[in-house]
Amino acid sequence: MERIIALSDLMGAVHEAFENLKSEKETNVSTLVENADDKKFGIAMVLTDGTVIKKGDVDTKFPIGSIAKMPLIELLLSQYGVDELLKKSGKCACMHKSHSEKPHIPVSRHGVRATSAVQPTGDPESKWNLIVDNMIDLMGSAPELNDKLYKKLTDINTQENVVDTLAKAGYYLYDDAAMSVDLYTRQMALDVTAEQLAVMAATVAADGVNPVTGKIVFDGALAASVTGSLAAHGPHHANRPWLVGAGLPAVTDFGGGIVGVLPGVMGIAAYAPGLTPTGFTVKGAKALKYIMNKLGLSAFGSAKVTIDKNK
Repeated sequence: MERIIALSDLMGAVHEAFENLKSEKETNVSTLVENADDKKFGIAMVLTDGTVIKKGDVDTKFPIGSIAKMPLIELLLSQYGVDELLKKSGKCACMHKSHSEKPHIPVSRHGVRATSAVQPTGDPESKWNLIVDNMIDLMGSAPELNDKLYKKLTDINTQENVVDTLAKAGYYLYDDAAMSVDLYTRQMALDVTAEQLAVMAATVAADGVNPVTGKIVFDGALAASVTGSLAAHGPHHANRPWLVGAGLPAVTDFGGGIVGVLPGVMGIAAYAPGLTPTGFTVKGAKALKYIMNKLGLSAFGSAKVTIDKNK
Protein backbone atom coordinates (compact mmCIF):
# COMPACT_ATOMS: atom_id res chain seq x y z
CA MET A 1 0.00 0.00 0.00
CA GLU A 2 1.28 3.47 -0.87
CA ARG A 3 0.24 6.92 0.28
CA ILE A 4 1.09 10.04 -1.66
CA ILE A 5 1.14 13.25 0.36
CA ALA A 6 1.49 16.63 -1.29
CA LEU A 7 4.37 18.82 -0.16
CA SER A 8 1.83 21.62 0.23
CA ASP A 9 -0.05 19.51 2.77
CA LEU A 10 3.13 19.08 4.83
CA MET A 11 3.73 22.81 4.72
CA GLY A 12 0.12 23.47 5.63
CA ALA A 13 0.26 21.12 8.62
CA VAL A 14 3.40 22.80 9.99
CA HIS A 15 1.82 26.23 9.50
CA GLU A 16 -1.45 25.19 11.18
CA ALA A 17 0.33 23.61 14.14
CA PHE A 18 2.35 26.76 14.67
CA GLU A 19 -0.59 29.14 14.36
CA ASN A 20 -2.89 27.04 16.56
CA LEU A 21 -0.36 26.70 19.37
CA LYS A 22 1.75 29.87 19.31
CA SER A 23 -0.51 31.75 21.73
CA GLU A 24 -0.57 29.01 24.36
CA LYS A 25 1.25 30.16 27.49
CA GLU A 26 3.57 27.83 29.36
CA THR A 27 5.71 29.39 32.08
CA ASN A 28 7.34 26.41 33.78
CA VAL A 29 10.80 26.92 32.22
CA SER A 30 13.74 24.85 33.49
CA THR A 31 15.81 26.63 36.13
CA LEU A 32 18.90 25.19 34.47
CA VAL A 33 18.43 27.34 31.38
CA GLU A 34 19.31 31.03 31.73
CA ASN A 35 17.17 33.66 30.00
CA ALA A 36 14.85 31.14 28.37
CA ASP A 37 11.92 32.96 26.76
CA ASP A 38 8.69 30.97 27.06
CA LYS A 39 7.30 32.93 24.10
CA LYS A 40 9.81 31.29 21.77
CA PHE A 41 8.34 28.58 19.56
CA GLY A 42 9.53 26.94 16.36
CA ILE A 43 8.91 23.86 14.21
CA ALA A 44 11.38 22.40 11.71
CA MET A 45 10.76 19.53 9.31
CA VAL A 46 13.46 18.08 7.05
CA LEU A 47 12.52 15.51 4.41
CA THR A 48 14.81 12.70 3.33
CA ASP A 49 15.45 14.51 0.04
CA GLY A 50 16.76 17.58 1.89
CA THR A 51 13.64 19.73 1.63
CA VAL A 52 13.36 21.97 4.70
CA ILE A 53 10.05 23.27 6.04
CA LYS A 54 10.23 25.59 9.03
CA LYS A 55 8.17 28.04 10.98
CA GLY A 56 9.00 30.29 13.93
CA ASP A 57 12.08 30.28 16.13
CA VAL A 58 13.92 27.33 14.59
CA ASP A 59 17.32 29.04 14.92
CA THR A 60 17.07 29.75 18.66
CA LYS A 61 19.79 27.90 20.57
CA PHE A 62 18.91 25.74 23.57
CA PRO A 63 20.57 22.89 25.52
CA ILE A 64 20.30 19.48 23.90
CA GLY A 65 20.09 17.77 27.32
CA SER A 66 19.31 14.06 27.16
CA ILE A 67 18.50 14.32 23.46
CA ALA A 68 22.28 13.81 23.23
CA LYS A 69 21.55 10.11 23.74
CA MET A 70 20.20 9.92 20.18
CA PRO A 71 23.51 10.61 18.39
CA LEU A 72 25.31 8.70 21.15
CA ILE A 73 23.27 5.56 20.42
CA GLU A 74 24.04 5.85 16.71
CA LEU A 75 27.76 6.22 17.44
CA LEU A 76 27.80 3.16 19.70
CA LEU A 77 25.86 1.09 17.16
CA SER A 78 28.43 2.11 14.55
CA GLN A 79 31.30 1.07 16.80
CA TYR A 80 29.90 -2.19 18.16
CA GLY A 81 26.96 -3.37 16.08
CA VAL A 82 23.52 -4.24 17.42
CA ASP A 83 24.20 -7.56 19.15
CA GLU A 84 27.36 -6.48 20.94
CA LEU A 85 25.79 -3.21 22.08
CA LEU A 86 22.78 -5.06 23.51
CA LYS A 87 25.17 -7.22 25.53
CA LYS A 88 26.97 -4.16 26.84
CA SER A 89 23.69 -2.53 27.84
CA GLY A 90 22.61 -5.63 29.74
CA LYS A 91 19.44 -5.88 27.64
CA CYS A 92 20.41 -8.97 25.65
CA ALA A 93 18.23 -12.06 26.25
CA CYS A 94 21.42 -14.05 26.82
CA MET A 95 22.41 -11.86 29.79
CA HIS A 96 21.41 -12.27 33.40
CA LYS A 97 19.96 -9.27 35.17
CA SER A 98 22.66 -6.96 36.50
CA HIS A 99 23.26 -7.24 40.23
CA SER A 100 24.32 -3.62 40.59
CA GLU A 101 21.97 -1.09 42.12
CA LYS A 102 20.31 1.64 40.06
CA PRO A 103 21.87 4.80 41.48
CA HIS A 104 19.84 8.00 41.58
CA ILE A 105 22.01 10.79 40.21
CA PRO A 106 21.20 14.19 38.63
CA VAL A 107 22.50 13.11 35.22
CA SER A 108 21.28 10.04 33.36
CA ARG A 109 23.14 6.95 34.52
CA HIS A 110 22.38 5.36 31.14
CA GLY A 111 23.91 8.34 29.36
CA VAL A 112 27.02 8.08 31.53
CA ARG A 113 27.35 4.34 30.83
CA ALA A 114 26.83 4.88 27.10
CA THR A 115 29.52 7.56 27.06
CA SER A 116 31.88 5.28 28.96
CA ALA A 117 31.52 2.67 26.20
CA VAL A 118 32.58 5.02 23.39
CA GLN A 119 35.98 4.12 21.99
CA PRO A 120 38.81 4.92 22.50
CA THR A 121 39.06 4.03 26.17
CA GLY A 122 41.08 6.24 28.52
CA ASP A 123 41.42 9.16 26.08
CA PRO A 124 38.91 11.89 26.98
CA GLU A 125 40.01 14.33 24.28
CA SER A 126 39.76 11.81 21.44
CA LYS A 127 36.49 10.48 22.80
CA TRP A 128 35.01 13.98 23.04
CA ASN A 129 36.17 14.94 19.53
CA LEU A 130 34.62 11.77 18.13
CA ILE A 131 31.29 12.46 19.87
CA VAL A 132 31.13 16.06 18.65
CA ASP A 133 32.29 15.26 15.11
CA ASN A 134 29.56 12.63 14.89
CA MET A 135 26.96 15.21 15.96
CA ILE A 136 28.27 17.64 13.33
CA ASP A 137 27.95 14.98 10.63
CA LEU A 138 24.39 14.16 11.71
CA MET A 139 23.28 17.79 12.01
CA GLY A 140 25.29 19.23 9.14
CA SER A 141 26.57 21.98 11.46
CA ALA A 142 28.25 22.28 14.84
CA PRO A 143 26.56 22.47 18.26
CA GLU A 144 27.99 25.04 20.67
CA LEU A 145 29.10 24.36 24.24
CA ASN A 146 27.16 26.40 26.79
CA ASP A 147 29.95 27.05 29.29
CA LYS A 148 27.66 28.43 32.00
CA LEU A 149 25.34 25.44 31.86
CA TYR A 150 28.27 23.04 31.77
CA LYS A 151 29.66 24.60 34.96
CA LYS A 152 26.25 24.57 36.62
CA LEU A 153 25.68 20.90 35.83
CA THR A 154 29.22 20.03 36.91
CA ASP A 155 28.70 21.81 40.22
CA ILE A 156 25.49 19.84 40.79
CA ASN A 157 27.33 16.58 40.06
CA THR A 158 30.02 17.54 42.58
CA GLN A 159 27.49 18.50 45.25
CA GLU A 160 25.61 15.23 44.74
CA ASN A 161 28.81 13.14 44.80
CA VAL A 162 27.85 11.47 41.53
CA VAL A 163 31.09 9.55 41.04
CA ASP A 164 31.01 8.16 44.60
CA THR A 165 27.34 7.26 44.25
CA LEU A 166 28.04 5.26 41.09
CA ALA A 167 30.94 3.47 42.80
CA LYS A 168 28.95 2.61 45.93
CA ALA A 169 26.12 1.22 43.82
CA GLY A 170 28.53 -0.96 41.88
CA TYR A 171 27.23 0.59 38.67
CA TYR A 172 29.39 -0.84 35.91
CA LEU A 173 31.09 1.53 33.47
CA TYR A 174 33.46 0.80 30.60
CA ASP A 175 35.83 3.67 31.31
CA ASP A 176 36.87 5.96 34.15
CA ALA A 177 33.79 7.15 36.07
CA ALA A 178 34.84 10.78 36.57
CA MET A 179 35.74 11.07 32.89
CA SER A 180 32.48 9.47 31.75
CA VAL A 181 30.33 11.69 33.98
CA ASP A 182 32.16 14.78 32.77
CA LEU A 183 31.89 13.89 29.08
CA TYR A 184 28.19 13.10 29.27
CA THR A 185 27.55 16.28 31.26
CA ARG A 186 29.39 18.25 28.58
CA GLN A 187 27.20 16.68 25.90
CA MET A 188 24.06 17.75 27.77
CA ALA A 189 25.39 21.33 27.84
CA LEU A 190 25.69 21.60 24.06
CA ASP A 191 23.41 24.22 22.53
CA VAL A 192 21.55 23.29 19.35
CA THR A 193 18.59 24.55 17.31
CA ALA A 194 15.35 22.90 16.25
CA GLU A 195 16.56 22.93 12.65
CA GLN A 196 19.77 21.12 13.61
CA LEU A 197 17.77 18.47 15.45
CA ALA A 198 15.44 18.03 12.47
CA VAL A 199 18.43 17.50 10.15
CA MET A 200 19.86 14.95 12.60
CA ALA A 201 16.56 13.06 12.68
CA ALA A 202 16.25 13.26 8.89
CA THR A 203 19.71 11.66 8.60
CA VAL A 204 18.37 8.70 10.58
CA ALA A 205 15.18 8.67 8.51
CA ALA A 206 17.31 8.65 5.34
CA ASP A 207 19.25 5.54 6.44
CA GLY A 208 22.38 7.34 7.54
CA VAL A 209 22.76 9.85 4.72
CA ASN A 210 22.55 13.50 5.74
CA PRO A 211 19.95 14.80 3.26
CA VAL A 212 21.21 18.39 3.50
CA THR A 213 24.96 17.80 3.09
CA GLY A 214 24.77 14.50 1.20
CA LYS A 215 27.37 12.93 3.51
CA ILE A 216 27.10 9.23 4.41
CA VAL A 217 27.25 9.42 8.21
CA PHE A 218 26.62 5.80 9.24
CA ASP A 219 25.63 2.41 7.87
CA GLY A 220 22.00 2.57 6.83
CA ALA A 221 21.39 -0.92 8.20
CA LEU A 222 21.65 0.60 11.68
CA ALA A 223 18.95 3.25 11.16
CA ALA A 224 16.10 0.96 12.25
CA SER A 225 17.92 0.21 15.51
CA VAL A 226 18.42 3.92 16.22
CA THR A 227 14.71 4.56 15.61
CA GLY A 228 13.79 1.50 17.66
CA SER A 229 15.79 2.83 20.58
CA LEU A 230 13.90 6.13 20.40
CA ALA A 231 10.61 4.24 20.40
CA ALA A 232 11.69 2.09 23.34
CA HIS A 233 12.71 5.00 25.55
CA GLY A 234 10.40 7.71 24.23
CA PRO A 235 9.92 11.30 25.36
CA HIS A 236 10.54 12.11 29.02
CA HIS A 237 8.07 10.18 31.25
CA ALA A 238 5.55 9.80 28.42
CA ASN A 239 6.68 6.87 26.31
CA ARG A 240 3.51 4.76 25.95
CA PRO A 241 0.86 7.50 25.66
CA TRP A 242 3.12 9.41 23.27
CA LEU A 243 3.63 6.51 20.88
CA VAL A 244 -0.06 5.63 20.90
CA GLY A 245 -1.16 9.24 20.39
CA ALA A 246 1.51 10.49 17.98
CA GLY A 247 2.96 7.35 16.40
CA LEU A 248 6.37 9.01 16.25
CA PRO A 249 9.56 7.72 17.89
CA ALA A 250 10.86 10.82 19.64
CA VAL A 251 12.92 12.20 22.51
CA THR A 252 12.78 15.44 24.51
CA ASP A 253 14.44 17.06 27.52
CA PHE A 254 14.72 20.10 29.82
CA GLY A 255 16.04 22.49 27.15
CA GLY A 256 12.61 22.66 25.50
CA GLY A 257 13.41 20.64 22.40
CA ILE A 258 11.71 17.56 21.01
CA VAL A 259 12.77 15.58 17.95
CA GLY A 260 11.23 12.63 16.14
CA VAL A 261 12.03 10.27 13.25
CA LEU A 262 9.56 9.05 10.64
CA PRO A 263 11.63 6.45 8.76
CA GLY A 264 11.94 6.99 5.04
CA VAL A 265 10.05 10.28 5.22
CA MET A 266 11.42 12.94 7.54
CA GLY A 267 12.94 14.21 10.73
CA ILE A 268 10.90 16.73 12.68
CA ALA A 269 11.70 18.88 15.69
CA ALA A 270 10.16 21.65 17.72
CA TYR A 271 11.35 24.10 20.33
CA ALA A 272 9.25 25.60 23.12
CA PRO A 273 10.86 26.03 26.55
CA GLY A 274 7.63 25.86 28.57
CA LEU A 275 7.64 22.49 30.32
CA THR A 276 5.39 20.16 32.24
CA PRO A 277 6.48 19.45 35.84
CA THR A 278 8.22 16.31 34.55
CA GLY A 279 10.27 18.26 32.01
CA PHE A 280 8.23 17.62 28.85
CA THR A 281 8.00 20.49 26.34
CA VAL A 282 4.31 21.25 26.08
CA LYS A 283 3.86 23.17 22.82
CA GLY A 284 6.64 21.26 21.11
CA ALA A 285 5.02 17.91 21.82
CA LYS A 286 1.57 19.17 20.87
CA ALA A 287 2.96 20.52 17.59
CA LEU A 288 4.53 17.21 16.54
CA LYS A 289 1.45 15.26 17.53
CA TYR A 290 -0.82 17.68 15.65
CA ILE A 291 1.23 17.34 12.47
CA MET A 292 1.33 13.54 12.62
CA ASN A 293 -2.42 13.28 13.28
CA LYS A 294 -3.33 15.95 10.73
CA LEU A 295 -1.49 14.06 7.99
CA GLY A 296 -2.52 10.60 9.23
CA LEU A 297 1.10 9.54 9.60
CA SER A 298 2.57 6.92 11.91
CA ALA A 299 5.90 5.14 12.12
CA PHE A 300 3.88 1.99 12.77
CA GLY A 301 1.63 2.28 9.74
CA SER A 302 1.89 -0.19 6.85
CA ALA A 303 1.68 2.31 4.00
CA LYS A 304 4.78 3.46 2.13
CA VAL A 305 4.67 7.27 2.16
CA THR A 306 5.76 9.28 -0.86
CA ILE A 307 5.93 13.08 -0.90
CA ASP A 308 4.75 14.71 -4.12
CA LYS A 309 6.68 17.98 -4.51
CA ASN A 310 4.57 19.02 -7.49
CA LYS A 311 1.44 19.44 -5.37
